[in-house]
Amino acid sequence: MNELQLFRDRFAISDLLARYTLTIDNRDARGWASLFTLGGRFEHGNRVIRGREKLERYAVIHNNLGSRHITCSPLHHISEDGQSASGKATTVFILVTRSGYRVAVAAEYHDELVKVDGSWLFQCRRGVIAKLPNDPDFPILTADPNTRDQLSLLEDAWKDLGELISD
Repeated sequence: MNELQLFRDRFAISDLLARYTLTIDNRDARGWASLFTLGGRFEHGNRVIRGREKLERYAVIHNNLGSRHITCSPLHHISEDGQSASGKATTVFILVTRSGYRVAVAAEYHDELVKVDGSWLFQCRRGVIAKLPNDPDFPILTADPNTRDQLSLLEDAWKDLGELISD
């Protein structure tokens, strides 16, 4: 792959990451789901939501939270043939509550990307939630009583729409 194509692909991947954040934060469930391949996967914990239809249904539930995502420090490696990429990015998930904005989750995305008809899409995006260094088993997702109910809605969506990841 030549340098110009590498720069184009890096820019296109950066654009994909921005559209991911902006579509979910602006309540565009269909647009968000379209950033995944037809059989694309969004993984969290031991569950996966698979396929655009289920991803869109998840996004509709997510949209009711009034959330914002701040995603930064993306670093993706593009394959030699320029048809796939893998990488990571850090994200902070903020929820609106009656007490104001609350950081609900700090996490890292692990991405598998593919180029389909010249456009980069998520084949798989896995969210890995940050843990307490001195107590990694602490259930940090539900620790804040101001965000617990909202996050429970998302956890329920994962149970309803997702399936267990098999080893």
